Amino acid sequence: MAFGKLYGLPDNGRTISILVAAKHNDLELELVNTQANSAAEFNTSAEYLKINPTGKIPAFEGANGFTLSETIAIAVYGM
Repeated sequence: MAFGKLYGLPDNGRTISILVAAKHNDLELELVNTQANSAAEFNTSAEYLKINPTGKIPAFEGANGFTLSETIAIAVYGM
């Protein structure tokens, strides 16, 4: 079972750093490819804003429904 879902772009450095931290800690994250504007920094879809009201990418939603939106916070949460 996945530890949670990571909403981000597969080629985004922030997303990659979280995936590396999760792998290092033997945590399985489901990567949800999030479409963003041309800057690849924000997603303003109503569905995404429910998970992360700031629209920033990446965001994390744990299996328990807990959400985080800052890269370092997400990486540390899995430790």
